[in-house]
Amino acid sequence: MELIERDEFLVLLQTKLADVGGGEGHCVFVSGEAGIGKTSLVKAFCKEKKGECNIYQGACDALFTPRPLAPLYDIMGQVNSRLWPDSHTMEERSELFSGFFRELNDRKESFVIVFEDIHWADEATLDFIKFFVRRISLLPCLFIVTYRDDEIHLGHPFRNVLGQLPPDSFTRLQLTPLSRQVVEKMAREKGYNGEDVYNISGGNPFYVNEILASYSPGVPDNIKDSILSVYNQQAEGTKSTWEILSILPNGFNIKYLERKELVCSVAIKQSLDAKILILKDGILFFKHELYRRTIEASLSPLARIGYNKKMLDVFKVSFEQNQEIEKIIHHAKNANEYEIVVQYAPFAAKKSASVGAHIEASRLYLSAIEYYQGRDKDILIQFYEGYAYECYLTNQIKEAISYTEKSLSLWKEKNDTEKIGNCLRFLSRLWWFEGNRKNAESFAEQAIEVLDSQPSSTIKAMAYSNMSQLKMLSDHAGECISWGDKAIAIAKEMSDEETLCHALTNVGSILMLNQASMQKGIVLLQESLDIAIKNSYHEQVARAYATLGSNGVIVKEYVIAEKKLTEGINYCEEQDLDSLKLYMLSWRARLNLETGYWKEAYSIADNLLKSENQPTVVRIGALAVLATIKMRTGDTDVLPLLLEAETMAFEAMELQRIIPSLVALLEYEWLTGKAIIKKEALNRTKEMIKLSINNIEASEFAFWLLKARKQHLPLREIYEGYDVSSVAKAQKAAALWGRSGCPYTQALVLFMGSDDDKRRAITTIHKLGANIPYEKMKLEMRSSGIKSIPRGIRKTTQSNPALLTGRELDVIPLLKEGLQNKEIAARLFISTKTVDHHISSILFKLDVNSRVKAVTEAVRQEIIK
Repeated sequence: MELIERDEFLVLLQTKLADVGGGEGHCVFVSGEAGIGKTSLVKAFCKEKKGECNIYQGACDALFTPRPLAPLYDIMGQVNSRLWPDSHTMEERSELFSGFFRELNDRKESFVIVFEDIHWADEATLDFIKFFVRRISLLPCLFIVTYRDDEIHLGHPFRNVLGQLPPDSFTRLQLTPLSRQVVEKMAREKGYNGEDVYNISGGNPFYVNEILASYSPGVPDNIKDSILSVYNQQAEGTKSTWEILSILPNGFNIKYLERKELVCSVAIKQSLDAKILILKDGILFFKHELYRRTIEASLSPLARIGYNKKMLDVFKVSFEQNQEIEKIIHHAKNANEYEIVVQYAPFAAKKSASVGAHIEASRLYLSAIEYYQGRDKDILIQFYEGYAYECYLTNQIKEAISYTEKSLSLWKEKNDTEKIGNCLRFLSRLWWFEGNRKNAESFAEQAIEVLDSQPSSTIKAMAYSNMSQLKMLSDHAGECISWGDKAIAIAKEMSDEETLCHALTNVGSILMLNQASMQKGIVLLQESLDIAIKNSYHEQVARAYATLGSNGVIVKEYVIAEKKLTEGINYCEEQDLDSLKLYMLSWRARLNLETGYWKEAYSIADNLLKSENQPTVVRIGALAVLATIKMRTGDTDVLPLLLEAETMAFEAMELQRIIPSLVALLEYEWLTGKAIIKKEALNRTKEMIKLSINNIEASEFAFWLLKARKQHLPLREIYEGYDVSSVAKAQKAAALWGRSGCPYTQALVLFMGSDDDKRRAITTIHKLGANIPYEKMKLEMRSSGIKSIPRGIRKTTQSNPALLTGRELDVIPLLKEGLQNKEIAARLFISTKTVDHHISSILFKLDVNSRVKAVTEAVRQEIIK
């Protein structure tokens, strides 16, 4: 296809490749609807650059169950055949990524990697894209990724990928339709009505070219009629060949040409000559995917079933090589071969899970459940438990609960005491994720009641450890350690290191929350983490990271929190452990809020809340963070968010959920003068605090209770960071928060000091953008007769915090357009040398080292949009 109106896109790719030559790689996401010309653009670019650099290309396929890591496997042989793994376990997937990166890291010359059609990608492929793009600046690589934007819906996993990539590591390139003028010109040259062609095609290059192609008779009413008109003119052998090829979304391997009952060799040759079909790497494809889809949709139900049965027979023969399992399931579904789906889906689910494609694994288990028509309890339990566990890992908690309950009913019918106890224990864990403390405790108690009289076993040990975890989360130190010690004893007796990790994490956590035993707790948590990493206990590794990170935030050890949350989130991304990754992200948002990185905190919390399927324990934290930032910066519609967080926190019945939600509400009361929290809620919290060993959380609650309601809460011991009982102690507390890196709390306690302290405090508050607290504190200072109150930053400075000059403000938007210095000079009627000076000044003021980063930073600071 001739490229029309695509010069600017080609130039952008060429420019990015030239920049890569400087040693810093970049990713370009090329998007647009089907037929818009993504493949044609990339093909033209690669053809032009073929002699200048190495180019590696791979693609995803439109299968029911995508091939794991399909595009990566496509190009591995091109890069280095030694990288091909012997198997597909999670550990080998991580090593594969690292090995692939190391292989490329040795290359000095620029190269190009292309991944096409990643809207069909499996989760493992999306994980690789995240892994690769985050490190691409270290390689001389231009990474081009294409996808159909109309297939990336709001809940599509790829949106999370884009949201988690460094902004300066990639560029979005959205292809646009052809203009009306160009389409009309093309139509006139073919003797067609240009207005009709444009109205039918909408400027889509594929539609336009198909309509105007020689084999399309006239201008059809729509593209489907155009394709079918070509199809209907073919001989019967050609028609049947096209029909069977139409049910193969990933093409037809020519090794099957010997099967005469499948396709007609003569028809294939004719279709290749006519360029209806193309042959690439031994695979036959329709030239356009819309051809395949149109013909497939035209098949009668009986014909579709018949063709799928034929291909099913072919792929079943090759199954022994373990290469066609996804295709077997795809065609078995379309052939209504229920028993075959049931036979192969669990096997495929395990294969998908082994490479981290847990969403695909859950779908495959669900397929097995839906297609199974028997009543064998053992088979149903296998499917139910496999599905429930995959749902648990992929944040489908309600489904996990439903199918664990089904498993429980079947185990009860089989009267298997140990498996009944295990189901009850797992239900306790799931209900905790749902934020229902009552159910979590009830199922935990039932599990222990069932298993207590049973001999020692790994299931019994885990039930004890689960109860230890619940007691840890509710700050019941004695009970947590008691149940934890029981679990540890059985785990050691059974040589069960996984349960040992689980129990050590619980005991270590409760010890870390007590200042007197904090270091001992950290040692136990690190021991748990080390054992889990050594044995590849993925869930236990994530739990240990999550506990160290979240506890680090709670006890204000921000260095530990930052390190462990970063490591833990990265680990969960690599292992596809969505539930615990989301949990750690909610704590990362809290960490950023407390350490003054409000924009980052807001972005994380806002992204978490966009999903309606978030676990309650994640949603509570995100709500409190988002509402707090909105409240401080002047958003008036925050009370519904605060009340939602409070309601869910009390259902969870854990102080680490309740105190942040009540502290946010108390701050709201302080700022507005309105009493919101009910007396019952405050009294309930006070009673829970009496049993808690965490004096830091209790002190924070007491600080805000005093500030908002003038109520004093007696504590056994007050944390020095919240002790403002005198000017000297307030100054000491402020110094502590300054060392910790917690500017907002530092300013609040400093405000309890001298007049000069108040002036410094209000300056910090305004720099943070906390406009509402600033105004309240300023009014309080005036009422107290304090003079020389620091002014707020002028509006002009607020919108230009880097203090760029007027001409520099003119240059920044032109940098965003991608203009070169000569073009900027011409646009502003100044010399190129002057532009050089302005750009140097911009880079210095924004503290960046490239034009791209300058634009990114200017957008972040809201200097430009």
